[in-house]
Amino acid sequence: MNIDMKKIMNLKRDIRFESVDKEAKEYKLTIYGSIGGWFSGNNAETIRRKLNNTDAEKIHVHINSGGGSAFDGVAICNNLKQHKAEIIVHIDGWAASAASVIAMGGDKIIMPSNTMMMIHQASTFEYGNADVMEKTAKDLRKIDTALRQSYKSRFVGTEEELIQLLKDEAWLTADEALALGLADEVVDEIEIDDTQEEETEEVVENAKESIVAKYAAQAKQNKEKKKEPKQESVKNSNLSRFFLNL
Repeated sequence: MNIDMKKIMNLKRDIRFESVDKEAKEYKLTIYGSIGGWFSGNNAETIRRKLNNTDAEKIHVHINSGGGSAFDGVAICNNLKQHKAEIIVHIDGWAASAASVIAMGGDKIIMPSNTMMMIHQASTFEYGNADVMEKTAKDLRKIDTALRQSYKSRFVGTEEELIQLLKDEAWLTADEALALGLADEVVDEIEIDDTQEEETEEVVENAKESIVAKYAAQAKQNKEKKKEPKQESVKNSNLSRFFLNL
């Protein structure tokens, strides 16, 4: 993990849960700063209590975090998924590492065009001999397998492509996250002309650029198809593709 840990730990830590509209049972959950573990009180248990004590129909989750404890991130993600309310995630600045896992708990993920998401393999600090290091490496690979499940339900590509992105510690713009299925909506989006898109597809710098270019092109085709007039019947051979694009 190449993020400066001191910067993460020095970020203002804030978890707030407040009512937006009491009659509509609409709430706002703010998750700023480092997540769980020894970093702060921004942990899964705090959020679990807040969610369990709230009769909400809709919860807006606002995230601006560089991550932290992977397991707290997984637990918060699962708590959001299990809540009866509609969960709408807003990436206010960045959702990196464990914070990106939390974002996957949303029914809908919204990213302004100037925000980012980062996904990567699990990492840790360790001290000891070769046996200790080898055991830690094995444990990390198991954790990687578990963490991938958080992204798989949304990711539009293959598992091999997802593994490669995690290995590369992929920093994703809002548009890239949208193309890969890790976001549902980009607000204040800037239109890119077709010429620029064609040039981007021809020149790919790494695995992330190649994967994003592949699924961005597919997303563009699907968007254009949705604009076409609806036909009275849909061929059976196209039904699976139709439902996958909903």
